[in-house]
Amino acid sequence: MGAFVTVGLAIGIIGYPLTAVLLKNRQQVKKAAAEINSLVPATETLYAVNPDYQPVFFYVKPHVEYVSYMKHLPVDTRYFLVRGGKEEEALAARKWAPLRAYAIARVKDYSKREMILFKVAP
Repeated sequence: MGAFVTVGLAIGIIGYPLTAVLLKNRQQVKKAAAEINSLVPATETLYAVNPDYQPVFFYVKPHVEYVSYMKHLPVDTRYFLVRGGKEEEALAARKWAPLRAYAIARVKDYSKREMILFKVAP
């Protein structure tokens, strides 16, 4: 009987903090997806430029297309995501002239790295 109590306590001591961390990460992912969903219409395509692994895309409503580089974004792009550090490249892109890309949101991914959502518009 004492062994079962000891095993139960050990599982609780290890399992509770682990579960709390996992749920917190999931909550962060859902929060980021909700922000993206509020800004990108579900009928639009959201392009993700070299995003690495992003669980947020499981909760995003618009169709997501992945591209490796900014130069591979189509001319009819209206919304795209880049990782932090690629903002200057996105702002400098002229392929949509006379339209231009501008940042409309900054969200944190599951590992606390920044992703920047851009909209291409006048």
